[in-house]
Amino acid sequence: MKIEVNNELISRLQNLALVELNDREKERIKRDIKNILDFFDQINKLDLSNVEPLFHPISTGKLRKDEIIKPLSRDEALSNVKRKEDGFIVGPATYGE
Repeated sequence: MKIEVNNELISRLQNLALVELNDREKERIKRDIKNILDFFDQINKLDLSNVEPLFHPISTGKLRKDEIIKPLSRDEALSNVKRKEDGFIVGPATYGE
C-alpha cells in the first residue's frame, strides 16, 4: 500500500499530535516522512525468503542497565501541553471518525 505524503496528511498528523507547524516545518516533516516510507519500500523489496526470523533483534544481549531516575512531576509533564484540563491532556475526539 502506497501512502501519499501530501499537505492533507501533514495537516491530519499535526491535528492528531496537537502541534502547530509553520510552512517550513511542514515541508521538512513531509520530506522526512517520505524518506522514511521510501526506506521501508526498499526493505519490502528485499528477498528474505532464505533468512531465518530472529526471536529478538538484539542478539548480543548487551542491554543498558536499568537506572532509577526521579520521574517528572505532573506540572513538569504538562508544561508543554497545548490543551489540558484538571491535570490531564485533552486530545482530539476520535470516536466516530
